[in-house]
Amino acid sequence: MAVKSILTSQTDFTGEIPVTEKTSALWRFNESTPDSDTRLTDSSGNGRHFTVSGWSGTTASLLNGRFGRYFRININNPTTEKTHLVAANDGTFFSDLGDNIAVGGWVNPTTYSVGQNFIPLFNTRQGPGQPILYISLYQGRPRMMLYNSAGTLILDQTETPGFNMVNGGWYFLSAIINATEKTSQIVLCNRADGVVWTAPLRTFTGTLNPSCIADIVMGMHANQYYYAGGLDEWFFETDSDLTIDDLIHYFRQAMLANGGDTSGNVDALTEPGAVTLRKGIDNLYPEIGQLTTIAAECSLAGSGRVSATSEYTAGVTSISLIETSTSDDLQDWSAWQTVGTNGELSSPNRSYIRYRVTLTTSDTTVTPKLLDITLHDIPKSPYEKLGFARPVVLDGNGAWETVLENAYDIIVTGEINGADTLEFKLPYSDPKRATLDNEKQVQIAEDVYRIRTMTDEKGSDGNSILTTVYAEAAFYDLTFSAEKQPIEFNADLPAAPMAFALAGTGWEVGTVNVITLRTWECQEKNALSILRMVQNIHGGDLVFHSRDRRVDLLTFSGTDSGALFAYRKNLTGIKRVVDTRSLVTRLYAIGKDGMTFSAINGGKEYLEDLTYSSEVRVATLDCSSFTNPYQMLEFTNMRLAEYAKPRVSYVLSAMDLSVLTGYEHERWNLGDIVTVDDRDLNLTIKTRIIRRQYNLQEPWKTVLELSTKLRELGDSSSATIADQFDQSNLIGQEIKDMVPFNHLRNSRADDGFAYWQNSGFVVDTENGVSGTASFKAVGVADMTKSMAQTVYPASRRNYTISAQIGSDNLNKGANGQVGIEVVFEYEDGTTETRFIDLY
Repeated sequence: MAVKSILTSQTDFTGEIPVTEKTSALWRFNESTPDSDTRLTDSSGNGRHFTVSGWSGTTASLLNGRFGRYFRININNPTTEKTHLVAANDGTFFSDLGDNIAVGGWVNPTTYSVGQNFIPLFNTRQGPGQPILYISLYQGRPRMMLYNSAGTLILDQTETPGFNMVNGGWYFLSAIINATEKTSQIVLCNRADGVVWTAPLRTFTGTLNPSCIADIVMGMHANQYYYAGGLDEWFFETDSDLTIDDLIHYFRQAMLANGGDTSGNVDALTEPGAVTLRKGIDNLYPEIGQLTTIAAECSLAGSGRVSATSEYTAGVTSISLIETSTSDDLQDWSAWQTVGTNGELSSPNRSYIRYRVTLTTSDTTVTPKLLDITLHDIPKSPYEKLGFARPVVLDGNGAWETVLENAYDIIVTGEINGADTLEFKLPYSDPKRATLDNEKQVQIAEDVYRIRTMTDEKGSDGNSILTTVYAEAAFYDLTFSAEKQPIEFNADLPAAPMAFALAGTGWEVGTVNVITLRTWECQEKNALSILRMVQNIHGGDLVFHSRDRRVDLLTFSGTDSGALFAYRKNLTGIKRVVDTRSLVTRLYAIGKDGMTFSAINGGKEYLEDLTYSSEVRVATLDCSSFTNPYQMLEFTNMRLAEYAKPRVSYVLSAMDLSVLTGYEHERWNLGDIVTVDDRDLNLTIKTRIIRRQYNLQEPWKTVLELSTKLRELGDSSSATIADQFDQSNLIGQEIKDMVPFNHLRNSRADDGFAYWQNSGFVVDTENGVSGTASFKAVGVADMTKSMAQTVYPASRRNYTISAQIGSDNLNKGANGQVGIEVVFEYEDGTTETRFIDLY
């Protein structure tokens, strides 16, 4: 997967003119006022700031506009106000002309400026030395004047555009002057309707002044002629690479973006390189805002996937929607279409793509933050399925480099929630051997692998040399992600720890339909180990999409394929193994700090299942990650269901018929349900493919393992070891270090509901733990029952919340919660809410 384009800079989101290494000066006019020296900043970094002449006592102002602020002058009476801008030339402004000079910017003229004969815009005639160029308006028409070193005009051309400039209109006026070929050309673009007018290419004789040391003056000439109106985003470049087409391209892109529009609900200016909701005068954010970007390169070789990097608060702020539109000419755009669940591009593949991104918040004191938008080009593999496929070597950008037609013994090995590797051989004499190297990527159909080992071995004849390649799926790289710090997950769905694991890796969370809630502390250090832990704790199947860098967690990753394996059809061998070496009928579980679930399990610290064997066979499950007995009981039940019966595995040597014409319906994949029929073994079962050794060159030699993995077929650790969690303590403060003081009043219900706000609870005067009474509630579907008390604790570094609870036939609904909600109110009036899940 290659990155086609990425939008991440301020100008990508605002449409402002970008700074390049050739930019000599760029004046954005985004300040609210000039600085203490009455200067406006040169954003190129070259220090060529404008000084405002006539700021005080005039109509000069910096107003909100489309690209942040813009500079507006001489609105009442230009001849008396006389406001203009001066950039003092230190002698370097035009010292390296190169071939091209590019100059221009946005103008917003008044009636005065489009009606008078001489209206100066960009002027080098005013100041020391001889001029080089002068751009002005003559009765609302652009005029270019060029000078040689003697100050003599070598070009004086007034253009007549195909439309009239009008009072209050916004226009992008720019020009390219080629000092070598002695040409000049102006382009004038109308923001109101997007019309672009390009002047004829003008030629001149003589040499453009190579020694100009004149100042740049905007809006004034000879202390007599003045411009009235607005100016924004003015620039000039020497030795420029820009062309007229580049200037037109910029204008059409700038028309699209709204991140700098100060009247909108999104803001790409306050924090350069990021987009947030725009804070209002009340210091609050709007609940929703919609960003549109400039156009980026598209023209995909394969399929496209869009990803966005953002900062958000789960359940509060979000990048709630990403839409795309495409075009071949930056003028005619396709309809907006939402990207797919996993970022799939739905818009047609054209030359350019733009984005519309919706930012939302449910708390107007906080905002989401968009950092970048990336378009990935996912080239279509030359092989759509495994059968008879060959390895495709990818270059550094993820594009095809070559196909290894002479590779053989190509074996792809995959396991559900396990290994995914590739091995193949290639003659050392093959010319394409030179394209192989450690850490290069190889694509097989839809999967991508990274070469880990290459072995060159000379045969016994002393002549032939063979290269053997071993590669691992690209997701193995997640093992080398930046080290993660310990983090607590409190009654979270698996998507939360998955997002934590993948943050900063370039991978994304895809589809997650596992809905188990778990409370645990993660001590794993890398992304892959965290993902494996999530799958172990929450259940389901991890599915890695290495080609587009996405991870799913599915309750079931396959389908009921309908494929049938039978002798004389596609089954060449079968082995059934029934294994009771790991049989367990009584399973204990030990949680955090020795916690057990005996209080909610009839006083028993274990679960028992004697369905298969009446013999008591004991094992202990290390659940030290768990702090919630209900969740630990659920987890132990899930594990005992696996351990309390024999491990039954079927190993098949089978033919993949789907590679043959007319048998496409017999296709199956790792994780699918298939039917196995063998009359000699009196066996007809529906079972699942959980491991596959696929021979790409000879699909009839494929080996499948069904139902349960056998240790000798690649399970490197026993199931018991796989369940061990090497976790440190969840609570950083030990009991012995606590200062026991209860801030809650009447916590044992001795005085009924005194000090409590009650909704739905009753006092049970017969059953208590540390006293004779307790609080009790009977759950009702779709109803909330609660008790609350406000406390004012003394200032301490740590606080502990504890409660003794009991339950009887506790069953939660789809959105049910049982727990303690704590609302913290801080000295500044802000609040923070945390929920402690108890079931």
